[in-house]
Amino acid sequence: MHSDNILKKQVARIINISLSGVDRKRRDDNTFPRPYKIGGKLMFSEKEVRAWLESQKAARL
Repeated sequence: MHSDNILKKQVARIINISLSGVDRKRRDDNTFPRPYKIGGKLMFSEKEVRAWLESQKAARL
């Protein structure tokens, strides 16, 4: 079974920004997917991150 949970470094790779850029998005963009903790690790939903990225691309068109 494939897990939808990804780490911040994977989020950064998907949206092509730095780790600190992910932190800025979390702080400054209220549309950015909210992380959650699993086993003490901050995780994101890959589906939510990819959907957010697509919405950002669509907004530019």
